[in-house]
Amino acid sequence: SVILDQQKRIFLPAPRGIRKCVVSTNIAATSLTIEGVRYVVDSGFVKQLSHNPRVGLDILEVVPISKSEAKQRSGRAGRTSPGKSFGLYSREFWERCMPEHTVPEIRRTSLTSVILTLKCLSVHDVIRFPYLDPPEERHILEALKELYQCSAIDRRGHVTRLGEFLVQFPLPPNLSCAVIKAASLDCEDLLLPIAAMLSVENVFIRPGDPQKQKEAELQHQELASQVGGCNDFATLLNIFEQCKASKSPSAWCQKYWIHWRAVKSAFSVERQLREITTKLKQLPDFPKETFEGSRTEILRRCLCAGYFINVARRSAARTFCTMDGHGSIVYIHPSSTLYNQETLLEWIIFHDVAVTSKIYVRTVCPVRYEWVKELLPRLHQVDAYELSSVAREEVTEEEITKWKQREELKRQ
Repeated sequence: SVILDQQKRIFLPAPRGIRKCVVSTNIAATSLTIEGVRYVVDSGFVKQLSHNPRVGLDILEVVPISKSEAKQRSGRAGRTSPGKSFGLYSREFWERCMPEHTVPEIRRTSLTSVILTLKCLSVHDVIRFPYLDPPEERHILEALKELYQCSAIDRRGHVTRLGEFLVQFPLPPNLSCAVIKAASLDCEDLLLPIAAMLSVENVFIRPGDPQKQKEAELQHQELASQVGGCNDFATLLNIFEQCKASKSPSAWCQKYWIHWRAVKSAFSVERQLREITTKLKQLPDFPKETFEGSRTEILRRCLCAGYFINVARRSAARTFCTMDGHGSIVYIHPSSTLYNQETLLEWIIFHDVAVTSKIYVRTVCPVRYEWVKELLPRLHQVDAYELSSVAREEVTEEEITKWKQREELKRQ
């Protein structure tokens, strides 16, 4: 991650006698055109969000690109003049490891939000629904199970009142659960900024230059230490609040090596989430709770309400074991403020997972067992096939016929 001013330099012409070299993510293949590119060097890999059944989570992992994507990348060279493309992979790799086309996102990521939306639209049979790119049935079953675990649907597959609240938010259900829990306690000011920060690109700038990298790490550590140095979610909240209160937010971000563009987007997302929350709180049946505790404890308890699915217990030394039934061994990512503090922790919750040589959890928060012990049984109470079979029975042939007739009328 580099600051915006440095990113803009790629569009400037190189000085006479100097060759310009641009290192880019996959965005340069489709969304970006740089004049004067004569050569493309393609690694043949991309970092992609995919659902990992072994871990039971959406994870960022490095995977081979498709053949169509390789052709798209090679097309970056010679757009305005003759050029060449060099692929850093063998013909055998091309034939055996690279698929013909990129797998659609609906077939490789979590379907919880999609399935909840369909059920709220009275589409009960989410397995036989005619998707444009039908996902695997096991991914649909996993989504049904996750929705049941967070109480968005009941055992018969019906959407609960909580599920109707959750679908209003443009967020993953687990994060929406945490926001609703905070709103029920009249402390949504704690969760809305965090939800917004988790909805935008990574806010931390990590420069390539070793000296600047060390400087950025020190500034990031200072931001974390201001809120105790043991909660990545609280660090994001601190960044949001400090930047918003600053007289010059862009200058503040530059000082602390934070992406101003990302935080600015988070401000906009937070306003949208606040409008939704305000409307929901006006409903007579919106839950209302009371809790006396410190700001830190309330924040962590609200996070537990949504992230208990992503809970892990320390196994040995610096490793943790997930409690979702998969029993995956995970490590805290080096970017976390809790990295190197593993031996002081017992239970943690985390936001997402990245896979390299190990399975790393990112955006981590320590919790107490008593906060999640009543929620953990929900991870093992129901078989996903039970939910799916009920869903199939609820849809009659008459409903399917009516749905097909409506679709045919739309095409006419």
